[in-house]
Amino acid sequence: MKRKRADRPGWRRVKRMGYQEKWVEALSFSGYAVRLTLDEVTEPAYMPVGEKLLCVGDRGYVYLQYFPDQKPYAVTKMMDELGNTVQWYIDICKAHGKDENGHIWYDDLYLDIVVLPQGEVYLLDQDELDEALQTGVIDSDEHSFATEVADQLLRDILAGKRDAFDFPNFFA
Repeated sequence: MKRKRADRPGWRRVKRMGYQEKWVEALSFSGYAVRLTLDEVTEPAYMPVGEKLLCVGDRGYVYLQYFPDQKPYAVTKMMDELGNTVQWYIDICKAHGKDENGHIWYDDLYLDIVVLPQGEVYLLDQDELDEALQTGVIDSDEHSFATEVADQLLRDILAGKRDAFDFPNFFA
């Protein structure tokens, strides 16, 4: 399992970024919301998704990250410099929270789901999850948990339920 932080320390391509966070209690969402602005980058970041190569990080991009309370996943909505959604990236997590230093963290269980604005949905990194089990980084319960969470999210997304990942911009 990989512990990650919302403020993304050591992000090699990003030289300067803005960071805002808040706890949100709303009808549509309860949990931490984070807004990252990519103010200065050394080079754009690209990610292959299906048959496409998406630019997922460049100067002026905004990441809205959501850590829903009591849910085993985190959502990052990536938007380009014009505010257009590039993708929603859903990390399946064992847990997330805030540490004693005030940093929002999440324990990434390798499986990810990408949802594109046009409606395509992709499950990513099954091989990483399986390898983590084989090498003893996670146990069989964690492997099953990640698979079950991803399966349920995929069923909801494919059934048109966007409330599991498409949250409002609480920083607008």
